[in-house]
Amino acid sequence: MTTECTSSTGLVLHHLELSRSNRILFLLEELQVPYTLKTYRRDAVTRLAGPDLKSIHPLGRSPVLTDGALTIIETNNIISHLLTHYYNPERVSLGPKLGEKTQESIDVGGWIEFAEASVMLHGIALFYAIQGGAGSQDGTAPVEKVGARGLKADLEYLEARLKQNRGVLVKGFEFTSADCAMVYSIDIVGRILGTRSEEWRKNLGLEIGQETKKWMERCMQRAGFRAAVRKEGVKEGEEGDWLGKFFNPNPPAGVGERRRRSRFRPCIDLHEGVVKQIVGATLTDSDSTLKTNFVATHPPAYFAQLYRKYNLTGGHVIKLGPRNDEAATCAVQAWLQGLHVGGGITGDNAQEWLEKGAEKVIVTSWLFPGCRFCVDRLKELSSKVGKENVVVDVSCRKRGDKWLVAMNRWQDMTDMEVNQTSLDLLSQYCGEFLIHAADVEGLCQGIDQELVKRLGEWVKLPTTYAGGARDRGDLELVDRLSKGKVDLTFGSALDIFGGKGVTLEELVRWNAEADKK
Repeated sequence: MTTECTSSTGLVLHHLELSRSNRILFLLEELQVPYTLKTYRRDAVTRLAGPDLKSIHPLGRSPVLTDGALTIIETNNIISHLLTHYYNPERVSLGPKLGEKTQESIDVGGWIEFAEASVMLHGIALFYAIQGGAGSQDGTAPVEKVGARGLKADLEYLEARLKQNRGVLVKGFEFTSADCAMVYSIDIVGRILGTRSEEWRKNLGLEIGQETKKWMERCMQRAGFRAAVRKEGVKEGEEGDWLGKFFNPNPPAGVGERRRRSRFRPCIDLHEGVVKQIVGATLTDSDSTLKTNFVATHPPAYFAQLYRKYNLTGGHVIKLGPRNDEAATCAVQAWLQGLHVGGGITGDNAQEWLEKGAEKVIVTSWLFPGCRFCVDRLKELSSKVGKENVVVDVSCRKRGDKWLVAMNRWQDMTDMEVNQTSLDLLSQYCGEFLIHAADVEGLCQGIDQELVKRLGEWVKLPTTYAGGARDRGDLELVDRLSKGKVDLTFGSALDIFGGKGVTLEELVRWNAEADKK
């Protein structure tokens, strides 16, 4: 169905309702040039364009602008055409003209391209993944993680530039044509994020910053924006919610309803520079008490390359005591950005390990000077390297009916109990948790079921449990007890570490099936 608003000019905008064509509407209103608007309605069920738009554009896409005998397609091409031929700075103020040899003009062009080629590219790709059923409830689906990386960087970049420029996109200009292009992109991204849970957004680090929100509000208060969205049929005073008809605040039926499944996470435990599997309770300052289940003949890089071969992501390299730095370096450099590194991580050396090739750093002992938790240290680390690059290791031992965080090779008890309150506090400054149940670590006698169940109730971030796993049945148990919120590491029971409980091949197959579901 098509509706038409006519004017005396040769400009005709073929506009699909509730689409990126809105930015052209906004720009035309700001340019104050007459134009004819032909609006094409979406199908009430599929929300796609109808066949009438395909008579204008073979692909059925909007916007399409005709200027007399000329037909212009693609959003940024249309913006360029309008600014080149219809922008008169003596009549309206939309910042520098395109094509001038000034930084401000270059910035206008840059933001226009950024709106489509970065923000929309990343945002719509993520939206399609969600709509296609590949998403999850908690942001742990691989396709979501990949899609979120670019979008997170885009949003952080915009927020930083707005702060730097005192709230405006282009320094020295309250409003430019670039704002017309950008506001739609950020608005639709906000709507996409609004269809997901707070846990999902938090796990992926996706949020629209405060400066960005203020900037959007100013753009939406402009007369040009209000006029543009009223042509969408939005009532006076409801312009800020103009996309509400397209984006339901709840996910569409069937999207994101399939529960995530727990996955296998690999490990490389290093002791005296060698890959070993050790009974956790025997790990002390004295080697005389040490009980070892396995000592590798292969170097650490061998295991890293093996995990890389099978794309077993999120694995951890743990340095158990001194003289392990060289071995850990070899492991992370065998799979750059593929492994997390822990053991002796501090605010001073965390960035160094990331630069060596670690995907994330794992920290425990440094957060507990004198065995007392210091939130300022965690804030410092998060600020230095980014919370998404920090894994807090809350490995613990049970004392009575509580689990207390244990540090220094799990020998020293801290003042922190592992519970909902502590995990919520920590999650403000990290992107992931690692939890060894030290009392059962290395025993191959079964997981701490009560702890895993509690973690499933408490955690809102990606979480890996280690300790006691003996066969694939324990992975199924972790999946059931935690409702898929907690992943599991196998050590001494795994065939590549001399174990007989489960093979790496079995776990690779499990992960492949989990990714499909």
